[in-house]
Amino acid sequence: MIKAFLFDLGGVLFTNGTKKFISYISSQYSLNEDNVKEIIDGNIGSQYREAKISRDEFWKHVKEKLNLKESSDELEKEWINRYELISETKEIISKLATNYKVYYLSDNVKERVDKLDERFHFISLFTDGIFSHKVGVRKPDPKIYQYALEKTKTLPQETVFIDDKPKMLEPAKKLGMITILFTTPNKLKEDLIHLRLYF
Repeated sequence: MIKAFLFDLGGVLFTNGTKKFISYISSQYSLNEDNVKEIIDGNIGSQYREAKISRDEFWKHVKEKLNLKESSDELEKEWINRYELISETKEIISKLATNYKVYYLSDNVKERVDKLDERFHFISLFTDGIFSHKVGVRKPDPKIYQYALEKTKTLPQETVFIDDKPKMLEPAKKLGMITILFTTPNKLKEDLIHLRLYF
């Protein structure tokens, strides 16, 4: 019997703002998108999401490596503003929350969480959740899924995890969770109906 849901945020409840920000920087500065992705979302990005380096250290590194002229504040604003709430996913979460415990499981940084919650009040949709910057580890490290199960107080087979990236689903699947690859809210609804978890 399913007791809890875990939702990724970027690309599921929100549009993929990081991807859009990387595209924006690439086109503004005529840079190779893969190189920009490696700088922003690679090792240094992981350290920032795991709170192993500070916001200032992250932006200093990014600006130096990519030779960006904007201030850290301007770049951060550009990044965060590229996240938009997907209202259909919000509706699904609200409906599930009437029958189940619903949690977030997100690789995230404090600044983005604070600003997005200020704009969209999304945290109140959930029972609780796990942010990588609070536990010092990010997906797909198996530890973060264990932390999530401790938080939900459920067994893997009682837990559904939803993410838009296949590689993030793998460790959850290995643990025994039911996993759903998110592509669109409608497809998610279909998958949940098929599993008899949504009416």
